[in-house]
Amino acid sequence: MKSVFEENLNPEQLEAVKHIDGPLSVIAGAGSGKTRVITYRVAYLIDQGIKPNRILGLTFTNKAAGEMRQRASSLLGRPLPPPLMRTFHSFGVRVLRNEIQHLGYTKRFVIYDEDDSVRAIKEAIKSLKLEKGPFSPKEARVAISREKNEVGLDRSLPLRKSSHLTLLRAISESYHSILKRNNAVDFDDLILLPLRLFEDYPRVLRSYQKRYRYVLVDEYQDTNAPQYRLVKMLCRGHKNICVVGDPDQSIYRWRGSDIRNILNFEKDFPGARKIVLEQNYRSTTLILDAANSLIRNNSQRSTKNLRSLLGEGEKVHLFIAEDYEIEADFVVSTIQKLVQKQKLKYRDIAVFYRTHAQSRIIEEYLLAEKVPYAVVGGVSFYRRKEIKDIVAYLRIIASPSDLISLLRIINVPSRKIGKVTLDKLAAASLKKRLTMYEMAKEADSLTKVSPSTRKTLKSFVQMMDEFREKAKSTPTDELTKEIIARIGYYEMLKKSFPEDAEDRIDNLRELIDTMTSFLEDNPDAGLDDFLERISLISDVDTWEDEKNLVSLMTVHNSKGLEFDAVVIVGLEEGIFPHINSLDDHDKLEEERRLCYVGATRAKRFLYLTAAESRLRHGEYQANEESRFISELLDDRCD
Repeated sequence: MKSVFEENLNPEQLEAVKHIDGPLSVIAGAGSGKTRVITYRVAYLIDQGIKPNRILGLTFTNKAAGEMRQRASSLLGRPLPPPLMRTFHSFGVRVLRNEIQHLGYTKRFVIYDEDDSVRAIKEAIKSLKLEKGPFSPKEARVAISREKNEVGLDRSLPLRKSSHLTLLRAISESYHSILKRNNAVDFDDLILLPLRLFEDYPRVLRSYQKRYRYVLVDEYQDTNAPQYRLVKMLCRGHKNICVVGDPDQSIYRWRGSDIRNILNFEKDFPGARKIVLEQNYRSTTLILDAANSLIRNNSQRSTKNLRSLLGEGEKVHLFIAEDYEIEADFVVSTIQKLVQKQKLKYRDIAVFYRTHAQSRIIEEYLLAEKVPYAVVGGVSFYRRKEIKDIVAYLRIIASPSDLISLLRIINVPSRKIGKVTLDKLAAASLKKRLTMYEMAKEADSLTKVSPSTRKTLKSFVQMMDEFREKAKSTPTDELTKEIIARIGYYEMLKKSFPEDAEDRIDNLRELIDTMTSFLEDNPDAGLDDFLERISLISDVDTWEDEKNLVSLMTVHNSKGLEFDAVVIVGLEEGIFPHINSLDDHDKLEEERRLCYVGATRAKRFLYLTAAESRLRHGEYQANEESRFISELLDDRCD
């Protein structure tokens, strides 16, 4: 293996790979081979005799984890065990599946997504009679999630001298009580609950510290407070931690990530070795020069200067349009020229914008010119109504105590079970200390409910119990087909959504195909495994580069991707940088890092656009050019 490492790594990469014991930070600039360092380091550790099950790699997307695991396997010439590379949240799930009983849950807990959490918070607000209070369910969910990610507190908010925050704390406590009754956790809990286990149960912590003697963390600049504490606790004894990241690409402050985690690594782990990777293998020199020029304006960073051996390349292109429609027309004509003259494929091209709302006009012009495209991170596949409905059936089969899934599908398709009946069912279940599902089984005792409705409730739970029994021996894809057929879901779609029923049906067929593929790759997997998998999927995980489509996405969603040609639109003050950042130094620096990330996704061609006039909130506005334009450009502009 020695020659493999020396032939495929530059000196700095090789130094990082061959460091075995003790803390190490690798400051890896954009396109500098970060993934290569991690995968070769894993292979090197195993080649040195360290058992694979003693190594834990943590990253942020399933796509990145899968790619690293596959590359390391290829280097070693054999498959590696799944625990080797995981997302933080996937690791959290594994810990909870093994240990959550210490916290009063069962191991078949349900993972709530954002929509499920909003519905649970709505129930919490209702129980507190705060429907006319200062927080909508969505606002409360965002506030609770932000507090959990920034502070890392377990399941409660700090009590502050503010009536609003006191109410928010009450909502938070009620919401988490609902989750526990439903044997459910939300996405934030996948980190917070393992952290609670490690803090409250030292024996549990010691077992994981002993199991994972070498810990690697990808994209360390994106860790939030709970993730940071989790990693520190895992490595407290052996200190064999390698973190790889780039302070200049820290762009998730809004979800709690803290750039100080990577900047202060040497303070947290005294004696840590630091290696900087500055050789870029992705972009041409002029693109890198522009990106370097931009990011030098930030003060919170670790000094480095990316360099390229790919040649000077084309100058960065700037187009200032008279209005946003001319801007969209330029974007489409540029795409067509890149395909016709530069012989690029549509999949080689991406359009980035600061907010999803900016995609509409670009989509209209792409449609008019019949340019194929895909929007990354809009309404994701697993958040579509028809998908969530069927997944809710599966979740009730897996965990009958899941109230939110029950409320979603107990009347889908319609069984004429109305709100009044559900309220009576909820009141009775609370009185008898049963779940609503258990209470529905005892529908005969609901004397204030009509006989026909009692019969319907019993029929529903009988059907679900039959499905639960079938799930023990029936593959998940076949079970799903049976559910859809028995409840007449396709017929309901055709009746309720005549205009797009076939698209919705196609989505469900795609869901079943996904299940089939998952079972082929994981022959021993069951329903719980599939539900866990889809709970952990992110927008980037669903992006498919093999399809020949132009990619449209926010700059945030572009992280970790690369394209031959990138167009960044809407570079105007108040749009990019975002209006909320203009009077806040730290937020403005993050906006600049975000622009840096967008620019460094480009391999050969980088286009920047702005509009002198833009329709916003029903009014035409004239915006100044973004300060980022002058910071990026100079004589590199064409």
